[in-house]
Amino acid sequence: MKKEIKVVAFVIALILASCACPSCNRVDAGYEGIRVNLYGTDKGVDDVTLVTGMVWYNPFTTSVYEYPTFVQTVDYPPFSINAKDGSSFTVDPTISLKIIDGKAAEVFKKYRQDDIEDVINTTLYNYVKNAFRIQLNSYTTDELVSKREEFERAIEDRLYQELERENFHLEQMTSGLQYPATLVAAID
Repeated sequence: MKKEIKVVAFVIALILASCACPSCNRVDAGYEGIRVNLYGTDKGVDDVTLVTGMVWYNPFTTSVYEYPTFVQTVDYPPFSINAKDGSSFTVDPTISLKIIDGKAAEVFKKYRQDDIEDVINTTLYNYVKNAFRIQLNSYTTDELVSKREEFERAIEDRLYQELERENFHLEQMTSGLQYPATLVAAID
């Protein structure tokens, strides 16, 4: 009888230990952890909490995601946009950005992505394309050649404001603006 009790106690202890092991996670430096309630009436909407360091949680009712808060450089694929006079320019943008410190939980609430790369490569890419489209459409080809610095600054200012509203901080931007082949041939 004592042997059976010991076996049952050992099995129960083993089950409890296996459940307790995955309920601890360490959020590394340079990341913000987001603890999300998976059950209940709100299912994470109200119970998204920012955490750092060692995080203890119940893996059956809670998940912990990590978002990087360090500067990331993203080289987006090139795209074409027309200037005010119809000339087609190619833009090959590269930006450096980061999540604003303390805002990872808000970014998670809005986008519900466990990997921030998905947000950076889809939604933020659309913001980049839109900023270039709006600014490029307000310049003629001649103005873009003679006022390129003004054009680049206008795009950077616009993109900075739009990304701030999305809880991202724009560190740096390079447009990679390429003039139309006809303009390059005329200059050569």
